[in-house]
Formats: sequence, structure tokens, C-alpha cells
Amino acid sequence: KKPKRLLLPPKIYFHAFSGKEGIIPSILAACEKGNVPREDVFFGFAPAIPNYYSAKTPSIMKRIGIHQLVLETDLEDMSNAWDDLKRGVEGLATALDMDACEVAEQAYENAERLYFGRK
Repeated sequence: KKPKRLLLPPKIYFHAFSGKEGIIPSILAACEKGNVPREDVFFGFAPAIPNYYSAKTPSIMKRIGIHQLVLETDLEDMSNAWDDLKRGVEGLATALDMDACEVAEQAYENAERLYFGRK
């Protein structure tokens, strides 16, 4: 059997995602149609971006799920990156009703999968 031809890049990352919750199934379906499995589609949220604090963001994070979320900073001044990453972990932990350490560990694993192809 011939392997499926990739119609899209092997992994897709939606940087600073600010779409509506209802569009997520369509995004994932389009990626799958392009032969990109759900586990290779990632969404980022950055505390430096105003939409991170929108009332809709926690439900969007829940809809996506922890296994497809990555942390972002989007800061020009990297001296504040660590604090921004911690805010990102705390925001995800609150939205997903998870322990911050679990969120940090899973976000690390997600980044490993996204950038280095590790499972």
C-alpha cells in the first residue's frame, strides 16, 4: 500500500491562537484531510498577547486539550520570558483544572513533539 501523500506540512502550529471555539473541529478536520493527524496539530497561547485574557480563552483551551497546547512568550525583551512562561503555565492550569507541574511537564513534552518529533 502506498503511503498517504502529505498535502500539508507534517506538523502544524497555530501561533497565538485567537480563533473561536467552534472553529477548532473544522481546523482539525482540514488538517486531517491534508494527512496531518490531530496529534501533530498544535495551538499556542501567549500571556503577552491580549486575547490570552479574553473570557473565551479558557473554554478554547479546554476544547483543544492539554496534549495539543504549547507555551509562548511573544516578548521582545527576553529578560521577562521566564515570568511570562510561568503565567502561561498558571493560565493553562486554571483553564484545564490541572496542577501547574503537570501542565509544565505536558507542555514540555508537546514542545518536544512539535520541534524535535519526539513522542
